[in-house]
Amino acid sequence: MTAIDDLSSQQFYHGTKANLKPGDLIESCDPPNIDNQEGMATHVYLTPNLDTAIWGAELAVGEGHGRVYIVEPIGPIEVAPELTDQKSPKHLSMSYCSHEPLRVTGEVTEWTLYHGTRADLKPGDLIEPGYRSNYGKQTKAAYVYLAATLDAATWGAELALGEGPGRIYIVEPTGPIADDPNLTDKRYPGNPTKSYRSQDPLRVTGEVKDWPGHSPEQLKAMKNSLERLKQLGIKAIED
Repeated sequence: MTAIDDLSSQQFYHGTKANLKPGDLIESCDPPNIDNQEGMATHVYLTPNLDTAIWGAELAVGEGHGRVYIVEPIGPIEVAPELTDQKSPKHLSMSYCSHEPLRVTGEVTEWTLYHGTRADLKPGDLIEPGYRSNYGKQTKAAYVYLAATLDAATWGAELALGEGPGRIYIVEPTGPIADDPNLTDKRYPGNPTKSYRSQDPLRVTGEVKDWPGHSPEQLKAMKNSLERLKQLGIKAIED
């Protein structure tokens, strides 16, 4: 593992199902969501990436809702070892660890909502259901989709139909939203991508201009996976 010299100005997050308050300490524990490995239970994990912390919260062992805390390490931190042997595309895993506890300084309770597409939109425009799905479904989509993780919106932008560049918009729902059943509990428990859908329009409030795309290998693996589902006749859940 590689020691980190200075990340003192970086904000860090920790995802868990524990009910904590500012000032509480998060002690070292077993690696999240994998079998115990010798010599690794002395670390506590953290990340500067909010999406990653959301995955950690949803996949954490325990009952109740996943929670994301803002934390500060009280000792040195290191680059975390690879936690899983997942095949590409991998889910996000907390990327740093420490032998010392983390101190809780706050909790993330408000989320920015995103929609990935190739449509050219501007603030105030409405994204409405009733159009052909981004993913090649021939019938009109009964829902419009959104997510609270930038990673999920990135997939939406990269896999969307159309010739233009992928775009990620910041949106606000104009009606109720619910977990997207096409993703929720399908492969991972809970809703680790924080993906939702609504039968009411989404209003565009802004655009994310600089977002990191997935690697060509990840895109190829995802497209292959979608093609396998298509060949198996597995369709989106619309009810």
